[in-house]
Amino acid sequence: MYRKTLLGSLFLVLLLAVLGFALPPCDPPTIQAEVVRVIDGDTIEIKIVSMTKPVEGLTTGANYRVRYIGVDAPERDEAGFDAATTINKLLVEGRTVYLELDQTKWDNYGRLLAYVYLDKEGHFMVNLALVTSTLFRVYPFENTPRYNQCLAQADIIPGLCALWGGERCVSAEEASRYYGQEIWVCGVVADVRRLDYGRIFINFVRPYPNHVFTIMVEEDYTPSFDRQFGRYWENKLVGKIVCVYGLVREYRGKPEILATDPSQLRSAVLGVPCPAICPCR
Repeated sequence: MYRKTLLGSLFLVLLLAVLGFALPPCDPPTIQAEVVRVIDGDTIEIKIVSMTKPVEGLTTGANYRVRYIGVDAPERDEAGFDAATTINKLLVEGRTVYLELDQTKWDNYGRLLAYVYLDKEGHFMVNLALVTSTLFRVYPFENTPRYNQCLAQADIIPGLCALWGGERCVSAEEASRYYGQEIWVCGVVADVRRLDYGRIFINFVRPYPNHVFTIMVEEDYTPSFDRQFGRYWENKLVGKIVCVYGLVREYRGKPEILATDPSQLRSAVLGVPCPAICPCR
C-alpha cells in the first residue's frame, strides 16, 4: 500500500514541476546533512556535515531533530502512523540531504524547521513529495511562507488522482449498483451523526434509517478530518451537496463508503469543490 502511495507521490512531484511549480524559486539549500534516523512521518534526526553560510544556533558536526515545514503526518496513536513513517524512511533513511530554512528556524519543541531536499540543487523537496500522499496533509507553521502555495497545490492532488484516471461519478441513489467498485458518489446530505466515541455517519437523500447511502468515518480517522475541516465539520454538510470517493460496500442492505482520509471528501462548504465529472455539483 505504501509503495503504491510513494510511487504516486514521486510521479506527482515531477508533474508539479511540469505544471509550473518547479523548485527552487529561491536559492539552493545551504546545509548539507546526514540522516541519522527517521523518527516518524514528518520528523528526522540529522547530523550537519557542512554549511555554505553560518546559521545562528547550528554547529557543523552536531545532531539536530528536524521537523518538515508544512507537513503533518499521523501521530503514534493515529491510523496511518506506521505507513507514514515507512514512507519517510524510504525517502531519506541513511541518505545525504540538503536543508533550506525559512523565517522561523525552530518550533516550540526545539526542532529545526526545514525544507529537506534529496539533491544539492534543491529540485526534489521531500516535504512536497509527502503531501501528495493521502497519508500526509499540509500543516502551515508561523512565518514559514516560502512554499505555502506549492504545498497547498500538492495537498489537493490525492483527491484529483481519480479524475485523472477517468473514474466514474454516480448519484447517491445509484450507488447500490456499484458494490465493489471505487467511484465518486455525489448527493445531498440529509442528516449526520457523531457517536460519543467519535465515529461519524453522513446519510444521503433521506435521514437515517431511510437513507439511501452513507459515508462512515471510523473513530481512528476522525481526528484527521477534524484537523482538516474543524471540529464538528460534519454539521455543515446537512442540506449541502457532498461527493466522496472510495470503495462502495454493502452494509445492512445499504451502500456506504468508508472515508479514511479528508482528501476523499469534496463539498463547497468544506472549501474543496466537487469534481467536474459529478453531475450533481
